[in-house]
Amino acid sequence: MGNTGGKKRTYCKKRKHSLARQTSSTRIGEERIKSIRVRGGNEKLRALRLNNGVFTIKSHDFTFDAKILQVVYHPTSNELMRTNTLTKSAVLQIESPEAKQFIEGVGSKEPTVKELDPFFFESNEKGNLYAIVTSRPGQVGKADGYVLQGNELQFYVEKLKKKKSKAI
Repeated sequence: MGNTGGKKRTYCKKRKHSLARQTSSTRIGEERIKSIRVRGGNEKLRALRLNNGVFTIKSHDFTFDAKILQVVYHPTSNELMRTNTLTKSAVLQIESPEAKQFIEGVGSKEPTVKELDPFFFESNEKGNLYAIVTSRPGQVGKADGYVLQGNELQFYVEKLKKKKSKAI
């Protein structure tokens, strides 16, 4: 069309694969998972609510179940953080007595490890374990991830401090 303001013609008609569903917006709460049939007759598990996940401490190759307390940071949007929406790459505060006991055991057995990453052991003593979600809860129906350590932990803790100081 020229400068008439008329509606442009579509370049192709609508196709079945172009259809989209509503987002799952997985929140923290009592577990609620829904099964959805997808293309090819396959199945996706849509987590609507989750209250726990499986996390790994990479440096010691230790995997454990943990209760999810809250979303403390989200690189994509503050809205997802405010509403406690679980998505891939969300930074969570988690709680696990099993992990806490393991970390304390490692610190007492190997004092040199404590010197390598003092920030990690210090935050564990305070009861603050932070983890990043690596799975896609809205598509696989579970929250898997890894516990933050070293420089990555320091980076996110500084971000959290900045957000708290802005709120005050």
